[in-house]
Amino acid sequence: MKKFIVNIFATTGISLIFLSVIALFFHAKCIYLQTVFQVLGTNIIVHFGLILLSKLELKHSMIEMFLDIALIIIVLIVFGSIFHWFTSTPIWILAILGSVMYIVSVILNLLYMKQEAHEINALIKKRNSKKSP
Repeated sequence: MKKFIVNIFATTGISLIFLSVIALFFHAKCIYLQTVFQVLGTNIIVHFGLILLSKLELKHSMIEMFLDIALIIIVLIVFGSIFHWFTSTPIWILAILGSVMYIVSVILNLLYMKQEAHEINALIKKRNSKKSP
């Protein structure tokens, strides 16, 4: 549960940074406080959706990635319509933002798994060196 909450806050933070950069390109002057909570809510829904999709245990990782990105884009379109995001940000930019966020998340997850693997290997080597006289 802790990792789930940390992931939500991490993606929300990264999303807000990306939104700020996009806002700068469109010469926006501010991002409103309500937008922060809208992005947080969107990320919560996306993360719950990703958990549900992971329960499907698809055999092909490319199909799983496609479904993940499709879910993200659909949620962004739905929430964009509800919160009227498309008056200031085109749909295609939100779709790209969602896809980039997914790719960044996958890369960060791979780096985390690589770090964990190194730590586990170090512990195994340490244990094996203690067993061998």
